[in-house]
Amino acid sequence: MMRKRYKRSERHFTLLSHTATKRPRCARRTAPPPQPQISQEEARRQAEIERELLLARDIQQGLLLEAVPRLPGWEIHAISLPARDLGGDLYDFLPLGDGHHGIMIGDVSGKGLPAALRMAVARTVFRYAARRGAMPGRTLADVNRGIIADIPQGMITMLYATLDLRRGIVQIANAGHHYPLLLNGRVSELELSGLPLGVDGDADYEEICTEIEPGSTVIMYTDGVVEATNRDGEYFGYERLERLLIEGAALKPRALVARLLHELRTWSDAGQDDDITVVAVRRRFERLADELRSIMRDVLGDERGEEAWRTLPHPGDADVAAWTEVLPEMIKAAQSHLGRGLARELNAQIRLALEEYRDHEKM
Repeated sequence: MMRKRYKRSERHFTLLSHTATKRPRCARRTAPPPQPQISQEEARRQAEIERELLLARDIQQGLLLEAVPRLPGWEIHAISLPARDLGGDLYDFLPLGDGHHGIMIGDVSGKGLPAALRMAVARTVFRYAARRGAMPGRTLADVNRGIIADIPQGMITMLYATLDLRRGIVQIANAGHHYPLLLNGRVSELELSGLPLGVDGDADYEEICTEIEPGSTVIMYTDGVVEATNRDGEYFGYERLERLLIEGAALKPRALVARLLHELRTWSDAGQDDDITVVAVRRRFERLADELRSIMRDVLGDERGEEAWRTLPHPGDADVAAWTEVLPEMIKAAQSHLGRGLARELNAQIRLALEEYRDHEKM
């Protein structure tokens, strides 16, 4: 095999000469831009701001969680997930006396710290107006005037409902918010429109009235639910929300909201773009046995729940005292058939229901 031989050039590379053998030029590496130097004082201040934001978030979430009440005959679950450290969504619950309770959900324009500050002011204005005990429409009109006076650059959507705990009658007024949904085997929008707060000081707000039947649930939510986007920029949308609610119609508020949040996280694989808030209010069954049977189906699933109802020892259509007495024996049997985890969850849910039905009997 013949090999080609190459003569080495006689020219040499020197520090003073540019006539040396040509070499392939390497691409010049661009030096990374210099990082701005932060002084110790600036670093300390930045760390302090981050701690204050975390503290503010804890306070904000604490106020929301503290607001969720235990109402005899009703089951409530509410959650608010800010897109940033602080959010502009809000909800609130207020006792109004004479067996009535106020429920509010709202969405302040913007995100982050400015929205959180406007949210705090809006919540204060709402509480001041709602405690007067006026009808929802009148209350929102009063809140609207307060928002215009105290938050001149903020627009807020708000839904306010007053609930008659005994009769299950709910009266609703709407200031530009998403329609509440009534879940009773199917999903119905309680359609009622109105201007957002902070737009027109002379705005009036109409009301609608409906009955929540035993076993039915009302869902209130902010636009972060239906406007959650995936990597392709597609909205989660109302149709998917409706389908999910129909499929989970038998679930209790906590389990239903948990399933919704799971679906939203799966959908928004690129991250959360907007604050997400959901409030679910369910009317318990009038008969204690019907409610406890539904709890078994909620914890164990429809088929296993019905089987547990048939096989586990229980007093059937008895009062709270009889169920309280037999509960330890029933949970012991559940442990041997279902395992400790499910038995523990079943025990917690049934005990909570028994406490609330006991309180309801005292009303």
